[in-house]
Amino acid sequence: MKHEKMAGTQRKVKRFVIDVSSYITIFINRETDWLLHYIVQNKIEIFVDNLLIAELTRVLNYPKIKNILPLDAIYYISFVRIISTHIVAKSFQIQSPDPEDNYLYDLSLSAHAKLLVTGDGALVSWVDSPVETISLSMFKTLFRNF
Repeated sequence: MKHEKMAGTQRKVKRFVIDVSSYITIFINRETDWLLHYIVQNKIEIFVDNLLIAELTRVLNYPKIKNILPLDAIYYISFVRIISTHIVAKSFQIQSPDPEDNYLYDLSLSAHAKLLVTGDGALVSWVDSPVETISLSMFKTLFRNF
């Protein structure tokens, strides 16, 4: 795990995974500057894998999303790649409430992520989740000193 020394102390980097639905909300609300600053200020490391990038690419190319966002999909994908650490996730055979999102738990567990941030209510309320799963609005309130 990464550590950074600051004035004689060590601050642990917080490891998170952000779901595509949350990225889309951030892009629609024009909050990329906020996210970047939030990540740096709070020592957060975000993880992605090929499946998340593929889903992000697919969703960004939906006509409805393309009409809302001012930039081409490649700019948003590049932003996510720049702010994230890319890993190859192991399969943990997770059976989430939404089988299409099982990969998010594989990614989170492989990255030893503390949190999964998602807009999927079924995942947020999943009692047996192997990783703490929170909404984007909860993510925004985690660091009160920001």
